Amino acid sequence: MSIQGKRLLITGAGGFCGEHACRYFAAQGMQVTAVVRKRYPSQARVEDSYRLAWPSSVEGRLCELTDRGQVQKLIHSVKPDYVLHLAGLNAVGPSWEMPLNFLETNAMATAYLLEAIRIAGCSSRVLVAGSMLGFKLPRSNRAPKPAHPYGMSKTLQALLAQCWGELYGIEVMVGVPSNLVGPGRSTGLYSLLADYAIACERAQLAGDRPPAPFRLSSRNERRDFLDVRDAMAAYETMMEKGAPGGVYPIASGKLVTLGETADLFAELSLSPLQFEVGDSKAPSPAPADPSQLQALGWRPRIKLKDTVRDLLLHRRLQSMA
Repeated sequence: MSIQGKRLLITGAGGFCGEHACRYFAAQGMQVTAVVRKRYPSQARVEDSYRLAWPSSVEGRLCELTDRGQVQKLIHSVKPDYVLHLAGLNAVGPSWEMPLNFLETNAMATAYLLEAIRIAGCSSRVLVAGSMLGFKLPRSNRAPKPAHPYGMSKTLQALLAQCWGELYGIEVMVGVPSNLVGPGRSTGLYSLLADYAIACERAQLAGDRPPAPFRLSSRNERRDFLDVRDAMAAYETMMEKGAPGGVYPIASGKLVTLGETADLFAELSLSPLQFEVGDSKAPSPAPADPSQLQALGWRPRIKLKDTVRDLLLHRRLQSMA
């Protein structure tokens, strides 16, 4: 099925992935409505919110997704053909202190969204962004063992989405991305390394002392890094060809060491980078299996070296603004 000309509602549109989603799907010819919780304090109109990040064709809307009345009004107004649900809280640390906030924002907001679609009678295809930090339910009568409240909230979100789809005939899919990296407002390892590289470049240009070395927990820990723009292509593939009720890992399927990651930034930086390396023995996760998406025709296209190059360019342009 073609998505061109279809109405797409994107929640969490002000975040790292949301900004990329707005640009990507607007470029595919979709009618994009971008949903955020609040505008920047200095901005008076929602139409101006995130204007630098969104194409001019994107319509901005304000909505508190934990308020089911607001969500119902939003869905009734937009009547989307597709929904890309990216909104949520995604930090492990704060989830220990605010578990109910994470349940409300990740699980209940998803329920309000799906229920609003049911009430409005929309035939929307819904794609929910899950997390690889969720946990697997035990096969026996043993109690579940989530690692943290964040993982619990994302596991419940995915289960709720699948169950709602099954109970009410809504076409719901769950995409589970790996560590997404690339230009934009991420706070992950790649962005921290990029900020450090730019700080080193600026110090060298000014004749100042370089910043303190960047600390890596170890060189041997491995992670699956995927360019966020490849993830957007994966979401498009799921929208067009994904099976309702399906859970699709979105990953490269390859693990890269933190040492290799640091070396890549050192190679592409315009100034020398220094690293302080710890001796962490933390286990590396098993590589995710992207074969379900590959069977639908999706493949990652962007090499990590190109991702780092684009990210450094983005940060240099930001530093000159």
